[in-house]
Amino acid sequence: MSALLPVVVLSATLVALFGVVLPLLLLGPVLASRTRPQPQQLIFAVVLLIPTVAIGSVFLSWWAVEWLRRYDVPAPELTGIALVAAAVIGLMAPLRLPGGSGPFWLKPLLGFASGILVPMSIIWTIDAGLHELAAAGIGLLVLVALVVFFRLIAKPIADRRHAKQLRTSVRRFQGQLVDVTDAAWSLSSARGTANQIILTYSGESDGKPIGAALMLKRDMEWVPKARENESAVFELAKGLNGQPTEAVLAQKQIGTPATLTMRIPGTTILSIRETVADTLSWVEFISKLELTDADGLLKRQQPEDE
Repeated sequence: MSALLPVVVLSATLVALFGVVLPLLLLGPVLASRTRPQPQQLIFAVVLLIPTVAIGSVFLSWWAVEWLRRYDVPAPELTGIALVAAAVIGLMAPLRLPGGSGPFWLKPLLGFASGILVPMSIIWTIDAGLHELAAAGIGLLVLVALVVFFRLIAKPIADRRHAKQLRTSVRRFQGQLVDVTDAAWSLSSARGTANQIILTYSGESDGKPIGAALMLKRDMEWVPKARENESAVFELAKGLNGQPTEAVLAQKQIGTPATLTMRIPGTTILSIRETVADTLSWVEFISKLELTDADGLLKRQQPEDE
């Protein structure tokens, strides 16, 4: 058990450096920006991350081997390198989370657990009298078992977190809510504040996946206004309240997703944005919308949680 302390400290240090500090240094400025990160920025950060992790792993492996030697750990070279490799693999292993919706602590926990259990299984195997090669094989099996276990529990955890976030966002909004009544469409995400919420729906058309984002915003001052070469005002024969209403159709340029904005009963405006250009039939989609409240929306979209 004397080897447990250095193994725990080494694993925690590695996870803190590679799982928290390094991503914050590389991605922090990009994610903190008010503008949406450009793909080139993210690619540059990832390209910079890979050699940094590789070089850091070499240094940490040397440090781990030297420290484990002081505690008379059997096969310190194998144990130290296995510790670093297992922790890094645990941090990088894909968990197949839907849309990256899992809790932030899941991968660091996998890296930390791998950095402890894999080297300790190697130590215990060698202490039992088995060859170092057999110990390495057992360590690999432990790592695989950990990754499989975390992948099994990741989706239920992510689904519960996503459902809770959706319910919280829907109940927080103080304006008029709208839902898509067509069974072919489902609510995939909701995020917002008391004055604004974005409901993202996914559906199918001719066997192809399509989507739409509905932004509901409390705004008493909005009036339909056209902008040259960007938007046009037209009249819908039937709005959500059954009466004719004016709407604004905006599209910055041909081939980009369009946005339809109109006022709905109360002080709320509704903006519908297609996720893929020219995939929505506006009149048909609006006919699928229905005014509702938080309880009604959640009852339809999350009946199992009611």
